[in-house]
Amino acid sequence: MFNHVGHLTLVPDATDSDVDRIVEGLLGLSAQVPGLASAEVVRDAGLAEGNATLRFHLRFATRGDWEEYRAHPAHVAVIADRIVPVLGSKAFVQYDDAQVRRAPSE
Repeated sequence: MFNHVGHLTLVPDATDSDVDRIVEGLLGLSAQVPGLASAEVVRDAGLAEGNATLRFHLRFATRGDWEEYRAHPAHVAVIADRIVPVLGSKAFVQYDDAQVRRAPSE
């Protein structure tokens, strides 16, 4: 599987409604974007100052599926309509499951 993980930090005046719209938009992509196998979104628990507001993890069958997702109109619309208006900063990581390094089992 190919993974796309992002952390979004929203502006301080972003509302709960703004957050909910982003979550719904990102989760809704799995029904609209071919090749998007799964989508998970979680809001930060608010335990430490400076954390990102949201984390999402999207999984694709292949890297090519992720590349097609990047330009898909539904994805572009979620960014433009729901994320950009309240975005403070962002950070992303893309990787293939084969690249994941794990601690040895005890």
